[in-house]
Amino acid sequence: MEKQEYINKFAEKLSLTVEEVESEFRELYADEVLIHKDLSEDQQEQRALQRLALYYKRQLMSPAVGFEGFIIGTSDCVDIVARQKREAIELFKADPQTAISEGVTNEEGIPLDTRKEWGTGRVNNMYGKPLPENNFLRNVFGIATKSKGAELPKFFSMLVSGKQAEDESIPVFKPVRFMAIDKSNPEGDYKLNASSFTKFIIDEKMQLPKYEELVEQYCGKVQMNALEGYHSLNKEDFNRICVVEGDVSILNLEPTAFGSRIMSLEDANASLEDMDTKGVTCWLPERINIDFAEGSKVLVVGRTGQGKKKDEQGNATEEPGDVTLNVFGIYALPEYKIELPVEIQPITEENLETN
Repeated sequence: MEKQEYINKFAEKLSLTVEEVESEFRELYADEVLIHKDLSEDQQEQRALQRLALYYKRQLMSPAVGFEGFIIGTSDCVDIVARQKREAIELFKADPQTAISEGVTNEEGIPLDTRKEWGTGRVNNMYGKPLPENNFLRNVFGIATKSKGAELPKFFSMLVSGKQAEDESIPVFKPVRFMAIDKSNPEGDYKLNASSFTKFIIDEKMQLPKYEELVEQYCGKVQMNALEGYHSLNKEDFNRICVVEGDVSILNLEPTAFGSRIMSLEDANASLEDMDTKGVTCWLPERINIDFAEGSKVLVVGRTGQGKKKDEQGNATEEPGDVTLNVFGIYALPEYKIELPVEIQPITEENLETN
């Protein structure tokens, strides 16, 4: 069988694009050229195909299955042991006897895992052992369907950890294929876990309806004047996520002291009737790609937050402040998009090539 026949066979078997399989093959072939210099070109190519087959065989043995769709947003990467370690070290410094006797640290002051079991009731095998250096987690949200089968698309949430969670380049509002472990109830949304094979591969050939139509159908949108009520109902849910449509009135790309940029979102129709209508402040982390200018209409995906209102001196009061949005993803509606001026566009390889 010729090389291309194998590649086509692998692509069909694993619900991958031919281009993706060819890319994997090229990487392995380049590796073979480096490590097996004594082999002929045909032997190196054959070895690369064999290694690729073994890799895909492991993938087929995994409980992960193929999905296709798009990501609407990703949460911040959080180190879930950082606070626990910090508090354990502080306790050891203040009262080492208590820290040791309660199993918070060992005799050297090294923080220990104090959780006897997980939230599911399953025993924690790491109980009483030193906490890891880090334990990074990130939530990924989107709309997808299984690559094999005729299921309708569903909203999905996926928890990724470790190096996958540290990746700030997960593609948002791009057509993607990926592998994931399905832990969901057949009647509900997809609850997915990442596997060692989870990679979000952009596939521009994928035919998808308009993003805004899919978001409306499978996520729904929260009206701007209903955000406060939404937040009051859902503020105890750390994994709350909502989609808001609005017009960008202010876009400040200078990062704050905390690294976020600020965008003001307005309801243009409401502003026509009442110029004093309040907008919504959106906090944009560095990973969010800004490819639109003020005046654009956008979909904003994020988590609501609410601090305390400040007095004239800038001191926090007990009165709740305005509801804001911590942004996970943004999509500028093409028909209402205004391009960023060239002089303030982010520097990319494409920009460098055209300059």
